[in-house]
Amino acid sequence: MTALHAGIWLASALTMSSSVVILFLDFDGVLHPAGCHTPRHFCELPRFEAVMREYPDVRIVISSAWQREFPLPALRALFSSDVAARIIGRTLTADPRGDAKTRHQQIWFYLGRAGATRARWIALDDAETQFPRHCPQLVLCDPASGFDQHAALQLIARLSSLKVPRVELRPSQAA
Repeated sequence: MTALHAGIWLASALTMSSSVVILFLDFDGVLHPAGCHTPRHFCELPRFEAVMREYPDVRIVISSAWQREFPLPALRALFSSDVAARIIGRTLTADPRGDAKTRHQQIWFYLGRAGATRARWIALDDAETQFPRHCPQLVLCDPASGFDQHAALQLIARLSSLKVPRVELRPSQAA
């Protein structure tokens, strides 16, 4: 999906539903511990996907450095199909010249390019220095553990504070 298409989608989605939230997702230090070896890559993905399944109104934008190495279809392929379908873009497409110096700036470039500067958003990241001090949208992960139980509870609390509808899943729906 191009930035223009993402912008059209966002504009229509935000008009139709005030419950939509955009989650800007980092990989290293979130979906796996920072600096881990390949066998541990994406070891926290099942926990992340389980939380996302409970919040179907969350749309995902990749903000990870992995977007510089892999095209969007390859990044989507890392996720289960139901979660992959909710990945609407990546921040790199909004800032192709690399003008943004921090992840927070990349997010604002993306929102601006998509015409969604009023959108509700959350950043799930391990790099506190990439965001303004006390950034209310940041859900900070410990880079040594990634999206552990503590981070999952923080994300759920943030989504709850934004009044994002939660779907209670039966055990058979959770996978």
